[in-house]
Amino acid sequence: MDKIRAFGITLCAGIIVAVSFWLGLFQGLEFFFEDLLVRPKPASADVVVIAIDDASLQKIGQWPWPREIFARTLAVLNNNPPAVVGVDIMLSEPSGRGAADDAALRTVLAGITYPVVFPAEASPLVLSETDKAPRAENLLTPLALFIDNIERVSLGHANFILDPDGIVRKFPLLIATQYPSARPGVLAAFGYEILKQGGYAIPDEKKLDAIPRIAYSALPGSIRKISFSRLLDGGEETGTMLRDKIVLIGVTAPDLHDTKLTPFSRGTEMPGVELQAQIVTMLQSGYRLVPLAPFLAYLWILAAALLPALFFFLWPRSLKPLAASVAAGVAYMVAIAVLFENGIVVNMLHTHFAWLLSTSALFAYRYLSGERERKEIKKLFGKYVSPRVLEEILVDPAKVALGGEEREVTVLFSDIRGFTTLSEKTSPQELVRILNKYFSAMSAEIVNREAVLDKYIGDAIMAFWGAPLDDPLQADHALAAAKGMIAALKKLNEELAAAGDPEIAIGIGIHTGRAVVGNIGSEFRFDYTLIGDTVNVASRLEGLNKEHKTTLIISENTKNKLREPHELRSLGEVSVKGRAEPLHVYTLL
Repeated sequence: MDKIRAFGITLCAGIIVAVSFWLGLFQGLEFFFEDLLVRPKPASADVVVIAIDDASLQKIGQWPWPREIFARTLAVLNNNPPAVVGVDIMLSEPSGRGAADDAALRTVLAGITYPVVFPAEASPLVLSETDKAPRAENLLTPLALFIDNIERVSLGHANFILDPDGIVRKFPLLIATQYPSARPGVLAAFGYEILKQGGYAIPDEKKLDAIPRIAYSALPGSIRKISFSRLLDGGEETGTMLRDKIVLIGVTAPDLHDTKLTPFSRGTEMPGVELQAQIVTMLQSGYRLVPLAPFLAYLWILAAALLPALFFFLWPRSLKPLAASVAAGVAYMVAIAVLFENGIVVNMLHTHFAWLLSTSALFAYRYLSGERERKEIKKLFGKYVSPRVLEEILVDPAKVALGGEEREVTVLFSDIRGFTTLSEKTSPQELVRILNKYFSAMSAEIVNREAVLDKYIGDAIMAFWGAPLDDPLQADHALAAAKGMIAALKKLNEELAAAGDPEIAIGIGIHTGRAVVGNIGSEFRFDYTLIGDTVNVASRLEGLNKEHKTTLIISENTKNKLREPHELRSLGEVSVKGRAEPLHVYTLL
């Protein structure tokens, strides 16, 4: 596979996935897979939820309760003051039981010794283009009676951000509003305000995004809870349990419908007060889920796409690149899970898209180019190599150096003796018929001995061994082919004699040496052939058969390469045209 093309394919795959990531495609699917990585963490022992549960509703009565009930609860807590109390109940309308009921709650709020945070709710919440300052167009707040001019009472917004799949994964840390608050023009998140009013330090506070991911710490129901009715009944004893704690008061009874879906609770919703407790725990404990910096995210995607190209460079002709790419995908998954556990969110889906798309594209390209290469090789070799050799070439086309290389080869030349006389004795049609029979018989013996049948030159045949595949037995194969040709010619001559046709005599020359092998020719026509002195010597040896009255002559180079026993007779040294040194040659005994 061309390395530049492979690199281009993987780079294109990386760019496609990076653009998809930039456009925010498949975000819902990404969230789904990220949710699978969420694991429970130790919940804060300082956080306690006073739950308005079914038992409390049965004991105290139908919801909504009188404000006097909350006044009594806050008064009980004042006996053993918690660090801070977050009342996750919207008291935006006057009490249906009259002004005295509201006044009872204000009186207690004015006298408590610990901070209390009430929720506000923006509807709708408008996200700015930069997501730096979500804006509240309408703000629903508790009655001014409960918050104005009371030193220890403050306000925090209770908004979450629902993703398209209905799951809460983020919340705005601050929202822009005209409502008076601790910071002019902005209102802090409910959980954030609770910790600030309680005097708690928030680890890595400056690193918090404008819209942080919620790092959930516990499964639904894992936050420590005390039933609201138990607190009222337990009095001092129960209140002691809450001294110096972060206390959140809110509804958990399913019938009151204050629940949200979370990554932990697909199909089972989490009460809103418990979700706020998760945010408090996250901020207090330093649990974070911070997306990887955009530059690093794009770099990761491109690296995931380009790595398969490296595997294809290392193993261009096997399935190892696929195995290595799958192993890399598993490694990405492990790395992503480890980073997620440590608070860094890497885009899992697009990372895996990158290496999958890159690997698939490379395999498709390799398959298509391989098929094209196989067709070219079949076209090139199909008619003049044995089926076994062709199959071996097709198994690994890389063994065939079509561009040219120097190899040790054994070359065979054969020629018809007295061809001019033969052509004079027969008509052109008869000559062609005889030659076709001759070439068919001789070619079968050559091809069946693992040779490349190079060409027919008039009445001559040229074949070679040792290319395109290595052949340790090339000399033996060449000599066996020559013997087969001699035997086949004897049988052919019997058929010719029976038909009244002239018989044929041949000479064969074989030489082993170095030659340049490859596709040789022009842009209009080329053949897979060889050139060099070895070819010339084989041709000269074939011509020497006339002088020595023999049918076959082989060089000493070929004799020395034989691995099987053959009965040969020395013909001594001969001079070969084009070579300064004489050659020792042999023939069959």
